[in-house]
Amino acid sequence: MSVIRSGVKWLWGAVLVALLAIGIPLAWVWVGSQVQGGTTPSGTAVVTVIVGLTMSYAIVALIAAWLKGRMDGANERYRFLWNRSLSDERYNPASTTFLETVLIVATIVVALIIVVWFFAFGNPGVPAAP
Repeated sequence: MSVIRSGVKWLWGAVLVALLAIGIPLAWVWVGSQVQGGTTPSGTAVVTVIVGLTMSYAIVALIAAWLKGRMDGANERYRFLWNRSLSDERYNPASTTFLETVLIVATIVVALIIVVWFFAFGNPGVPAAP
């Protein structure tokens, strides 16, 4: 049962990473393309995509913080290591939670997609002078 549960958890994590890293940005690019109305880029479309992405990820962050508070038992208080005396016993915080791992992996996937897109498919923009 533990193996099945672990597999389902990994599958659910992969779906969440794909949604956060690819689904939300592509959805807002599509909305921006519908706002644009033609083939030339418009400021309205660009602002729509930027504001939409920012608001979407802000909502995701609020939901993640709410879920983390419900799952981790937010009533537990402790002092961080930098705010403790050297004579206090050391507190080793727990490893990352499932939700934190999903958000970290989604961030890394987005960064890798941006780097690959920039170096492999990016247009330099300005043609070289003859």
